[in-house]
Amino acid sequence: MADAVPLSDAPAPLPAGTQVGPWRVVAWAGQGAYGAVYRAVPVHAQHLPPVALKVALRPGDARFFREAQLLSRMSHPSVPRLRDSGTWQSPEGTLHPWLTMEWVEGVPLYHWAWNPAVSSRECFGVLAQLARALQALHEMGALHRDFKGENVLVRRADGRAMLTDFGLGCFPGAERLTPAGVCLGTPLYRSPEAGEFELNRRHHRSAPYVHTPADDLYALGMVGCRLLTGEYPEWVEPTQDEQGTWRVRRVRTPASLRGVEPSVRACLVRLLSVSPEQRGTAAECAEVLEQASRPPWAMGPRWSWLAMAAGLTLVVWSGWTVAARFEEKGSLALVRTEEESSLDAGTAGLGEAAASASMAQSLEPSAPAPLAEEPPPDPQPGQVRPDAKGRCPHKRQVALNGACWVPLNLEECEALGSNGNAKMFKGRCYVPALSPERPSTSDSTNTP
Repeated sequence: MADAVPLSDAPAPLPAGTQVGPWRVVAWAGQGAYGAVYRAVPVHAQHLPPVALKVALRPGDARFFREAQLLSRMSHPSVPRLRDSGTWQSPEGTLHPWLTMEWVEGVPLYHWAWNPAVSSRECFGVLAQLARALQALHEMGALHRDFKGENVLVRRADGRAMLTDFGLGCFPGAERLTPAGVCLGTPLYRSPEAGEFELNRRHHRSAPYVHTPADDLYALGMVGCRLLTGEYPEWVEPTQDEQGTWRVRRVRTPASLRGVEPSVRACLVRLLSVSPEQRGTAAECAEVLEQASRPPWAMGPRWSWLAMAAGLTLVVWSGWTVAARFEEKGSLALVRTEEESSLDAGTAGLGEAAASASMAQSLEPSAPAPLAEEPPPDPQPGQVRPDAKGRCPHKRQVALNGACWVPLNLEECEALGSNGNAKMFKGRCYVPALSPERPSTSDSTNTP
């Protein structure tokens, strides 16, 4: 892979009004290592919707031709449509490839998930849409090779997930642009087999790494885990065998993943398998996620009631860990900093960073008898305790009798019933905020 263009050698951002092919630049929207992105409109029809104009920083950059070819073959509602492509001559006389795509007015995926109004079911639905986009890509023999949360926008108009930045994508017959011994993609999202290749690179510098759909699927598992828990899985320390070859033996998933709906959790654990063969297909994952994203009433009256009670139990059990969905993990973010600068600029980050409001869901099941009034609730084993100032770690929790509790409305409380460990106190319903134990680093049975 060619080195990134030094900032001193890259052309200056194109001013508003610059004409590139039949498009007129309206505003600069972002820049990466290989391309700059602009908001543009047709020269002779400026009232029409804008497009994302992506211009190569390096003259004659073949990545842009390959990306245009790949996008021209794609037809999926979660992939921006290619509008046009060509070559622009700079004032210095150099020729720079460019392409235009559907403009996505959206919110970066992880920013979207920070909004407390976004439900787990909405997250499942977004992941299902991304899995279907990968399915369409894989069925035509193509790969994304840089699937990550930063390359996903959630469209503000309808909540549709849009997969962007196909600059590292490939397809059958595409020209190979990566030198032997180089593994593409963002390190944090690389599969264990890609990581092993990097660790053992000194033994096979002339051998190319062969990306497969399993690499994209592992990255989907990373995105799903980060989206639903706020945490990334980690490789357990790689080890060397007798021949000195490095191996990744296990991927440790966050303890907070246990609070995710069981079928989705099982799907993510499968995607994060060390063995590529065990990850299944994008279509199989999409089916699980689509099923989980359906509202409870779509399953029938009986299953609707059970699903609601089970969902509330999971929320209570997770306790303060739900808040982790909305926090960046600083130590892990540092891992991305060095090599992310070598990746191409796509349409990620072009939308305004404003959270989308989710549609409120309401259920009206026949309620069982209300719980009896009880004295101040006693702390439960494993319950979160307030700090020295009497504050609980999550803003939704309240401190009562030396422990942290989650207040529920009466409908939610009655849905849990006596089996939900719910307590009534002064006319309000509370459930204990439990802190799940972290899995042992040496015991694989504790990993979900």
